[in-house]
Amino acid sequence: MNILIAEDQALAAIFLRRTLEKMGHEVTVAPDGEEAWRIVQEGNSPLLISDWMMPRLDGPELCRRIRGAPGDRYTYIILLTSLDRRDDKLTGLRAGADDFLTKPPDADELALRLEIAERILAVHDQLARQNSRLAELAAVDELTGAKNRRRFREDLELLFAQAARMETPLSLIMLDIDHFKQFNDDFGHPAGDEILRGVGAILRTAIRGHDVAARYGGEEFVVLLPAATRDEALEVAARLRRAIKVQPWAHRGVTASVGVATSDKSTPCSAALVEQADRALYHSKRNGRDRITHHDACSAEAAIAHV
Repeated sequence: MNILIAEDQALAAIFLRRTLEKMGHEVTVAPDGEEAWRIVQEGNSPLLISDWMMPRLDGPELCRRIRGAPGDRYTYIILLTSLDRRDDKLTGLRAGADDFLTKPPDADELALRLEIAERILAVHDQLARQNSRLAELAAVDELTGAKNRRRFREDLELLFAQAARMETPLSLIMLDIDHFKQFNDDFGHPAGDEILRGVGAILRTAIRGHDVAARYGGEEFVVLLPAATRDEALEVAARLRRAIKVQPWAHRGVTASVGVATSDKSTPCSAALVEQADRALYHSKRNGRDRITHHDACSAEAAIAHV
């Protein structure tokens, strides 16, 4: 186990380090609480043994900082102290300490306390993995395996703000399965679900690792392409449309209509980008389906219509 020692007294730190290394642990030593706090933030030391009295930042205050920090990773804290009064231990517990050892620590007692710490840390790790899995499931559309609409909205806001800050484009593909209601009427909803699952799989495997594919609702899907220009987004859209069309579907061929929009300095907000992609999608559907339209083509047509 990786153990961090926060101890300002050099001889005490050396003794404790050698004792822990003989037990098979990897040890890092910080000469004061501030340095220990910096190392804890790196996340590589699940267990901290800290002296109570230290310059710059003492043990109880270091505990408070650790317990007040955000994140799911748990740090088990043992306060090492010559203080043995009840009130001192209560102070340490209120600050967030898990256990105490009296200086200098007895090797057998230290080994036993570390066994307890390892069991508790194992429970925390298991809970963190379960929470991570639950959070992942909450963000995924159960039927298609793509992200769900709520997660799409969250990612859209984040990526749009990032694109605006870095002055890079953000492209959005909006895709609608053609005549999906008729397909359900002809072959039943289980067959329709197979189409949705298949399209979701195509989207997930045909995009880059940092792109976002989501089910927007019903038979509509969206794909976010960070830093993708208009032409790059149209190329991805063409690849997706073609992959859906050539897929050997069970009952009959399936096609999709696609709308694409790309943000620039004139795009006021993320909602405007969605509206542009939706308008382009409607243009594709109105003009025969199974085709791709970029929003700027819609804008050009509108400008011509008003001349």
